[in-house]
Amino acid sequence: MTKNLFIVLLLVAQNAFAQIISKDPNFATNGKYPMPGNLTWSMVQNPNGETYFTHNTNTSNPINVTATYLSKLTTSGILDTTFGVNGTAQLPNNSYLNEVKIQPDGKLIVFGFTNTESVAISRILPNGQPDLTFGNNGTVIVPSLVPDQNYASAGIILQNDKILVHAIKYIQNVQHQHVIFRLNSNGSLDSTFGNNGYTATKGTPASRTFVRMDNQSNIICYSSSSGFIQKFNLNGQPVTSYGNNGVLSFVDANGYGYGGTNAVFVDSNNKILFALASEDKLQRLNQDGTFDTTFNYNANTNSGLNGGAWIQSITEKDGSYYVGGTGYSINLISKISQSGLVDPLFNDYLQTDSDVEEMFIHNNNIMIRGNGYIVKYLLTNGSLSTVDIAKTNPTISFENPVKQDLIYQSKEKVRKIEIYYSDGKIAKTIKNSDFTVSELIKGIYFAKVTFENGKTITKKLIKD
Repeated sequence: MTKNLFIVLLLVAQNAFAQIISKDPNFATNGKYPMPGNLTWSMVQNPNGETYFTHNTNTSNPINVTATYLSKLTTSGILDTTFGVNGTAQLPNNSYLNEVKIQPDGKLIVFGFTNTESVAISRILPNGQPDLTFGNNGTVIVPSLVPDQNYASAGIILQNDKILVHAIKYIQNVQHQHVIFRLNSNGSLDSTFGNNGYTATKGTPASRTFVRMDNQSNIICYSSSSGFIQKFNLNGQPVTSYGNNGVLSFVDANGYGYGGTNAVFVDSNNKILFALASEDKLQRLNQDGTFDTTFNYNANTNSGLNGGAWIQSITEKDGSYYVGGTGYSINLISKISQSGLVDPLFNDYLQTDSDVEEMFIHNNNIMIRGNGYIVKYLLTNGSLSTVDIAKTNPTISFENPVKQDLIYQSKEKVRKIEIYYSDGKIAKTIKNSDFTVSELIKGIYFAKVTFENGKTITKKLIKD
């Protein structure tokens, strides 16, 4: 066992690694920026590391949005007063479903719904003023496009200097339909896309239809609950070599869809990663739509994303996947290898700052956006010796399954151990010499261990 552990450490030492060490004290307030308003939806960063985010004001429950905004933060996490009016630009739509993207020239494209069953697409200059060369005073209004509870079915994708827009189209007296259309750089409808500017997908309001783009600029439409994957080329024409005239059936052995999906990502190899809400695990499909059996990630066994936790975001950097999610008071950021294994150094980073709806992974930091907060975490980078790894990453081993007392071995001094239920609620905090857990019922728990040096690690526990 000792020999095998040494080999693992030696292999790790030969490769660069990244591990969260703390929130950035030089960003906002102790690394955490509280976004104004009570509804936030989207964030983007420019190459300088400055951050733009949408937010709005909601006056009631159910939702009644009265104003929508786009704001800019400096790299220090404070409002950039040179943008808009004191750091904020008011948008011409009142919508809680806003999405912002940034063009290579620094201009910002913002998608949202108006209160009159229409979509508003605005282009904002880097200084926060509307781009008057786009649409009417910087905004294009497209009627008969409606929001629905399945927010993934609406949004934008930048395609060079053109804009792909997708949403549910209202059709009187019939079932609504999910459509994609394309705007030219001046905001006019691009009639060369699809059929006179539009292409219809198999998506309906009854299920989320995720729209993504692969590395060949093909448009991928995915819906696990409706049971299909659809592929169009960059001009909205079906890729006839894919499935049946561009449509691939994606159903289980009984012919049913796989249920709701929380996040979808097309990786650098054009493989599709998706997180099923029903099973709370990350799966990967080959390009032909078959399950990739070389990918072994299962949140129920390898990660703390379990028992009510949702995988909300997936991204990729340097060949690794980063997965973010929420589990009530437990929110995780995990680093996953191409084979589906949790990175042993990064592990599952347990944090309570915010849920993880969006992530931007950089060489020395991670930026996340949750519902109400933007948080910046610092990363360590470099190659360490096995001795350094042992010092930097304290380890602890538990007797598993746990019976009456929590028994563990650790070379580092432990400050406290917090035990969480699988739904993220705290079950017990262990300090000093009180190690009894006899009152806990049988089941799966997670132990967050805080060492004297401030480092933390999360382990799964099984109470017998």
